[in-house]
Order: sequence, then C-alpha cells, then structure tokens
Amino acid sequence: MARKEKAVSAARRLLKQLPKVTALMQEAYTSLWTDAQCDAWGRRTKATDVVAQANDWLLIASRALSTDGASDVPYSRQRLAWVASLTVQLEDALAGRVTDEIAEARRARDAQLARARQVRARLMSRLVLLVGGNEARAAALAIANKGSRSVDEVHRSLVALGGLLGTWRGEGRLRLLADELGLDEGLLGLVQETADALKDAALQAGSAGRSHGDEPATNRVEGRLLRELRALQLALSAAHDEGLVVPTLKVRGPLKSLFSSRNDARAEREAKTG
Repeated sequence: MARKEKAVSAARRLLKQLPKVTALMQEAYTSLWTDAQCDAWGRRTKATDVVAQANDWLLIASRALSTDGASDVPYSRQRLAWVASLTVQLEDALAGRVTDEIAEARRARDAQLARARQVRARLMSRLVLLVGGNEARAAALAIANKGSRSVDEVHRSLVALGGLLGTWRGEGRLRLLADELGLDEGLLGLVQETADALKDAALQAGSAGRSHGDEPATNRVEGRLLRELRALQLALSAAHDEGLVVPTLKVRGPLKSLFSSRNDARAEREAKTG
C-alpha cells in the first residue's frame, strides 16, 4: 500500500500564491516587535495551538483581502505572506522536535487509550442491560457515558461508569443481574486498573513533551507570529467598524486570554521598556 502523503498546510499553499515579501519589508515587519516581546508571548502558548490558529486565519484573511473592497482594509496581502512565512517556520520547527522519548510515550498513551475504550465498550454494553425500563437508571447511565474521543473524556467516562456499577451492585436484585452479566468485582477492579493506567500514560506523554519544550528560537518565531496574528485580528476589526464587509477572526480557546485588551495594554508597557 502506498504511503499516504501528509497534507500541505494552508500556510504553505498560500505562500506560493501571495506576493513575495522583500528583504526590506521583512526587516520592517520584524522591527515592529522586539525579540524580548516576542519571547514573552511565545513562552505563554503551545506552538501547536498557534500553528492551528494561524492556518485557520490565513485562509479567512486571504479570502477577505482578495475582495474588491480589500484596499481599504489596513492589512496588505504582502504582510499576510509574512504571516504565512512565520507559520511555515514554526511548522518546520515543530516537525523536527519530536524525540524518540516523546514518540514512545505517545505510543504507550495511545495503546492505553485503545485498551481503555475496549474496557469501556464492554462495561457499557452490559450496563445497558441493567437499565430495563427504569428512567432514573437510564439517565444516570447516559450521563456517565458522555465522551469517548480524548484521553480525558475516556478516563472520566470509565471512572463514572465504574462508580455507577458500584452503586448499582449495592442493590440486591441488581447485584444478581450484574453477576449474571459478568459485572462483578473482578470487572470493577479491571475498570479501575485501566483508568489508572490510562491516566499514568497520559501524564508520562505530557511530561515527556514538556521536558523537551520549545527551543528559544522556536519561542521567538512563535511569539512573533502571535503578535502578527493579533495585528491581523485588530486590522479586520477596524475595517469592520468602518463598515466594510469583512469576517471576524475568532480566537481558539487556548489563545483567548492572550488576545485580550489587557494584553494589548501590557504590550504597550513592554514596548516602552523593551
């Protein structure tokens, strides 16, 4: 079977379509923020979150700056090419950052996640048979069964389902039915063991990633990209206030606190002291 090629990011595609950024303009854009100011923002975020946000906004902004009224938007396609260039730099830095230790920790986490999903499916398929026509039990099971995608969701669900089984086994007739279905103390122990193993594997994967944090140079590119993304957001917001038909750039959760008016004020203080 042929190996599936990795999808090309929006930043890489747009970099070929947008105007070329001259060396002089690169210097001009770079001069807007000091290295210290970029470092400060780069340390406060995860590079993967920044890359995802940048690629989303690049697509939106590229379309907005291609319309007839784009000349009135205080942000040029050449400057957008600068954003695309910074995004590609950050992508390249991330591509070379995954060490063998990190990769192994992630494989172990993924293996535990697959096992946890199997145990959860086994537990759930049997708990359903204890519900019968009891609406309260059906509602409790639905609540405990929420979420099955991320590690956190599966872990929470396992713990909740195990707790529910423990409660139901406290009722005499339900215990008889549970034992008949194999919902016994052994399965309860397996559920707890699986949940603990999943949590430990996730912590190990997270710890491995943090111990190999972004290099200073990566943080700087990350911070400079963040500053430019904030400038792009403010530019489109200003155009919208002037009555132009432009999209609103929505901030992803992890970056919301950074892209706020309070941080704009902080940036002003940094600019005076930076």
